[in-house]
Amino acid sequence: MSKPLAAPPRAAPQAGAQSRLRVVERERPRSKAVRRVVVRVMIVLLSGLFAIGVLQAVVTQAQGRIDQLDHQIDEAVSLDRELRLRRAELLSPARLATEARDRLGMVPPETINYLDPAVGPAP
Repeated sequence: MSKPLAAPPRAAPQAGAQSRLRVVERERPRSKAVRRVVVRVMIVLLSGLFAIGVLQAVVTQAQGRIDQLDHQIDEAVSLDRELRLRRAELLSPARLATEARDRLGMVPPETINYLDPAVGPAP
């Protein structure tokens, strides 16, 4: 081990010489300043985490609403398909002919007369 260094010898003040020493204010301990910075950083971080939590809750609620709307859309598309199929069945020529013959008592004509568009109407 090494031994500590000795302090340099002090010169004795001379009579009549003015000292360069002055009184200075005691410095504030830096621990308070550091503590304030740490508290502010913690407040900012906790506020950020709280904001992230709130945003995630909002996103979760919006996603639930989106899922509900998707389900309603799927149901509406399925109902649309069913109604289109029913409409096609109701408008089919075979069904219309059967309905006209059975329910309305209509019969097909014996002869069919076609009109010629080139010939004008009879006077």
